[in-house]
Amino acid sequence: MTARSPRLRVPITALALILLAALAVGAHPEDAAADARTTIHRVTVPAGHFVPAGPDMAYQNDGFVLSLNAGQGFFTAPVPYHYDGTDHVFFTRVELLGVDGTPNGTCLTMYRAQPGDFLDVAMGDACAPTAGPGSAVFVPSPRRVNAGQRAYLWLRIGRTGSFYGARVTYTTNP
Repeated sequence: MTARSPRLRVPITALALILLAALAVGAHPEDAAADARTTIHRVTVPAGHFVPAGPDMAYQNDGFVLSLNAGQGFFTAPVPYHYDGTDHVFFTRVELLGVDGTPNGTCLTMYRAQPGDFLDVAMGDACAPTAGPGSAVFVPSPRRVNAGQRAYLWLRIGRTGSFYGARVTYTTNP
């Protein structure tokens, strides 16, 4: 008897699929390079950054939790976003964090203001559940902000319960 070496038999259709997959991966190298340059940023705006938007409000701000003692009121805070020389910043998500005791709901709105034009444009809003603890998320619109114009972004919260902050997610791509 003669010894035979085992052969690997691969169907032609499997080889064709492997070849097509290899070609597809290398077909768009500029897309892969663009994705590699995209940077995701997340900034948390804690309760301590929010200040009252009106006089005579009975509230408590311990830095990590903001509570309105009576009635309703509005608080505002700037959104510190990183400008790294890109043409545009793309905002992808805004999240209202940890609201407690909100019988009437709590709403968070993000605004964009351009220096010199005195117009604030609402980019989106979300409201927490009307009862019990909760959070809310929205995607800003327009998502793109021309960072070269130094757009000023700020958050406004109308609230009746305890609030812990907001988280803003955005991307840059030089």
